[in-house]
Amino acid sequence: MTTLCPPRALLLDHGGVLMRSVKHPERMAAFAARVHALTGPSAGLDRDCVLSDIEAGKAAYRTWKNGHVRTPAPREIGHRELWEDFIAADWPPAARALVGAEATWLCRELILAESDKTVAPGMLETLRLARGHGVRTGIVSNTLVGSLNRDLARRFGTHPLLDVQVYSDEIGRRKPDPEMIHLAARALSVDPADCWYVGDNYDRDVVCGMRAGAGATILMRPAGRRDPKARPQPDAEVADGGELLGLLRAALTRHDTGHTAGQETAA
Repeated sequence: MTTLCPPRALLLDHGGVLMRSVKHPERMAAFAARVHALTGPSAGLDRDCVLSDIEAGKAAYRTWKNGHVRTPAPREIGHRELWEDFIAADWPPAARALVGAEATWLCRELILAESDKTVAPGMLETLRLARGHGVRTGIVSNTLVGSLNRDLARRFGTHPLLDVQVYSDEIGRRKPDPEMIHLAARALSVDPADCWYVGDNYDRDVVCGMRAGAGATILMRPAGRRDPKARPQPDAEVADGGELLGLLRAALTRHDTGHTAGQETAA
């Protein structure tokens, strides 16, 4: 197992690290029907058109995000911008304005319709281990609706184990902008060099950790989905929360053992 210095702070990505998602594409038609009802019959839209535009808007947003990963400080789009410019750009003005006015609620409902979420195996134990050893903890994540992630933290019991949560939609900046990690580190009164940052993506998370000067950047991804040609490479790789738990426990144990040995020698 990779040998790392123990962190003073453990910073985690949200989706793909702390949380796991089960996609439900079959629910999108029902969500589109709700959006169609919201716009009203006078808009001249039909349900199939609304569903098609939602899917096209989501695809355009993914392309937009991927196109900005190489920039030094990518911005995050707003909720209204997603609905008015990515989804409803060709809708009648009244319908476009209506979904724009309800954009935050619609983004939240879109995420809930897309997938079910749960805490990833091993992650609660990892947060508890960190807390038990005085390691500060936090979330640094690109996300469409950070307030929903905060609600999920309260629902699944991770909220008491998190000292800070930094979300892209709330600060208007996206990873790999290193300011995301710097902001979390400042909130925890630690240096980025004393942080582990754990993400599941090379061009957002690994690059962000390296740019921010994190003490260790860790990629959480199954072995079969890793890319040895990607640049930069992480400092360590784990398949899941269980392996992250083992990595953190090993680092903390080595530190505790070394500290105890040092005290005995001094005595």
